[in-house]
Amino acid sequence: MRNFYIFEINPDIKKMTKEIPYELFHTLETIYYQRKEDVNLSYHFLTQLIRPIAIKDLDIAIFKKFKDNYFYTKYKNVHNMHDVYRKENTRLTLYKTFMKLETNVIKPRFLEELIHYPNLFLCDFEEKDYFWLDSLSMVEM
Repeated sequence: MRNFYIFEINPDIKKMTKEIPYELFHTLETIYYQRKEDVNLSYHFLTQLIRPIAIKDLDIAIFKKFKDNYFYTKYKNVHNMHDVYRKENTRLTLYKTFMKLETNVIKPRFLEELIHYPNLFLCDFEEKDYFWLDSLSMVEM
């Protein structure tokens, strides 16, 4: 099971780190592993890097896209896809500063909708994996 944290990066930061995504990943990873005592400083630094996520708009867009899918469920800001044919178990949870994508597949269906949002950067801190969503090829989806 993979756990991706999805951030909407400030466009100015994206311009500086588009070609060197490791620098952005390393910075976000440092914030992720901060001690609890430094949470206020980390939050302040994080707000410099990211933009708040428009939860309500994104929640509605995801619901409209998948509401007719038999394998899709939603409760509050948590979207689930349990597709037995594709063997996909994915949960997307929306927060003000990030989204958390828990999945067992390489290209979860929720990325079909998220690809329309610019400046999204995905990080799996445990597996040391990271990428810009707009660089992911959606041809196979």
